[in-house]
Amino acid sequence: MATIITRTNPKTGKIERPYRDKQSHFVLGDPAFGSELHHRKNAVLTTEYDEALRLVRKGFSIRMSAGDGTPPSLISAGKLTLTEVDKPSAGEIPAEAPLTPFSRDDVRHDLRKALVAEAAMIAHWGSYEAAEAFLGFPSSDDAGEPYDDADPSEVDLSRFRSTPLIEASYDWAFQTGNPGSFRPDSWDDLASLMDGASAGTISTISPMGNPESHLRITIGTAFARWKFEFEPGGHLSVRELAYLAQMNEVAARNALAKDGIKARGGIENRMARQWLAQRQKFVPTRKNLLPSR
Repeated sequence: MATIITRTNPKTGKIERPYRDKQSHFVLGDPAFGSELHHRKNAVLTTEYDEALRLVRKGFSIRMSAGDGTPPSLISAGKLTLTEVDKPSAGEIPAEAPLTPFSRDDVRHDLRKALVAEAAMIAHWGSYEAAEAFLGFPSSDDAGEPYDDADPSEVDLSRFRSTPLIEASYDWAFQTGNPGSFRPDSWDDLASLMDGASAGTISTISPMGNPESHLRITIGTAFARWKFEFEPGGHLSVRELAYLAQMNEVAARNALAKDGIKARGGIENRMARQWLAQRQKFVPTRKNLLPSR
């Protein structure tokens, strides 16, 4: 059995369900705050549906939405309908939607391009035979530089040990899928991958050499989150904070300055934690899936 929370909007007749904000939180109001329970600073946040349901049963209000683009409304518990069902239909219990700046497929595409660039380097400085053995298919005879016109979609990612490493990095960086798959040895392997990665030839540039590529942002965010969670006495750079806040570096620096935080030499972990908690796009680490060191 499951319990679904609904409300029929008295003006539109539309069925409303619990609303998740951009960080996948249900937003509730504690009746103890009286007329100020709707203020954001007094909001009670949880990503767990069962916890939201428990609070509603205790008399907490909850933001509800019809999913039609209209702003969600904070609805008191007394105006909600709780219905027991054997098996909820799709959408009756809003699924958690992790906030990611780009898709996993975007990162896979960058990884394929990086592998093509690596093959181009092997062909350029080694041999075409070695490049073909590495990548799995030959360079076109029409290409100016080796693999200049290669289609990244031809790359079979299952051939490469870097693929599960990047997949684990994406999960850990953006807290989707299985973040716990990013282990201590993943950190070391990822550092080795970065140290050994080339930027490709003149005409075949690797996303690994572009700090703004989806691949590099994923790797940078994974490193930053690891420092954030496992180096409590350390400092995070502005770029690392920008990665975690899903901001560009200039915007992060300006936001820090606006908050009176001096960024020279990095920001200590404790202060970084407080600052990130106020950022709309920061995704907290799922503690129940925290990797063991």
